[in-house]
Amino acid sequence: MPLILETSNFIVESHSQPHHSRENGGHIVIRPKENFVHRFEMPSAIAEELMKLTMLTGEATMLALKRLGLDVVRINYQDNGNWAYKNNPANPKLHVHLYVRTSDEKHPTNHPSFQPFPEALVFPPRESGYYDNFKPLSPKDCSAIKEDVEKLLTIAKYKGIVVLD
Repeated sequence: MPLILETSNFIVESHSQPHHSRENGGHIVIRPKENFVHRFEMPSAIAEELMKLTMLTGEATMLALKRLGLDVVRINYQDNGNWAYKNNPANPKLHVHLYVRTSDEKHPTNHPSFQPFPEALVFPPRESGYYDNFKPLSPKDCSAIKEDVEKLLTIAKYKGIVVLD
């Protein structure tokens, strides 16, 4: 997955096999470096960093993708983790998905199950073929998001987030 940013506790990446295609806004994942199954297992400082990191990543993503021509209107933040039980039920890993939503969403192959914004996204099984034509965020998108992250780190509400080089 293309790296957007990293802290001592988290990795923020563009999903290489997205559940929401780039032309519709895209899909980003925030993963803790330490394994947690549930949010309530996190020490408070790490949980606080996760919340701030979702805010920072979301704001930077909206700014960057709007500048790159997407009509971003919303980001859906989801902590699902259900599919982890299919692959390794003994070791599910908490992670947060950011699904970037635009005003003019379409499924790349006009799949009848697709629900454009403002409807909720649908998530058929991975093996269904539903996601086969979805495109990930580009390296240019990821660089633009990182540039906006660096600008936003100068404001008070993101104080304390330290991004690694």
